[in-house]
Amino acid sequence: MIQLLTSVVVLALVQALILNHWLPLVVLARSEKWQQSGLEITTSISACAHVLGTLVLGIPFALAGTRLAHEYENYIHLTAPVFLILFGVIYFIINRVNQADEEYNDQDKRTKTKWIIVFVLMMLLSPCLEIHDLFIAAATYGLNNVLLLALVYAFVSVGGIILLTIGGSKILSMVNSTYLERNRKQVTAFVLVLVGIFSFFIH
Repeated sequence: MIQLLTSVVVLALVQALILNHWLPLVVLARSEKWQQSGLEITTSISACAHVLGTLVLGIPFALAGTRLAHEYENYIHLTAPVFLILFGVIYFIINRVNQADEEYNDQDKRTKTKWIIVFVLMMLLSPCLEIHDLFIAAATYGLNNVLLLALVYAFVSVGGIILLTIGGSKILSMVNSTYLERNRKQVTAFVLVLVGIFSFFIH
């Protein structure tokens, strides 16, 4: 059981490092000039959605059988990349249309809410499928150990994503570039699409 717990911790940390779990929020927060508290709250909600998706959406498919789990895995790994690429393209188009209006108003607030909902949905629908084999192995030790594994995974995964997002935000805030500031929305759209393409190959 200790080996399973160690494996869960390592896997959760590795998963947290994947760019599509935190980098899109970092660049989006910079582009939209979110306050740090807003970024932290959004990150926490997104990370919890990712864990929830892993535990609620993924485990039943894994338990239903190896073949079904692998077929599900082939499709579900496309969710985050497709979401991010579409997100980036739509973000670019919308901001090109609204480029003349830089004032923060009620419309901006509604738009921010939409971006947050899209990202949270992406995290919810892209569970960490690699963790399921560990849950199945833990089942031989009893339900209490499965729940313990789930708790450890949730804590490490959420904590890792939050720390990486906050750290990435602080690093990005140190970059002072007139070009990046002037073209921050276009750069953000480009990064979203790039991370989406990268996610096709790394998951």
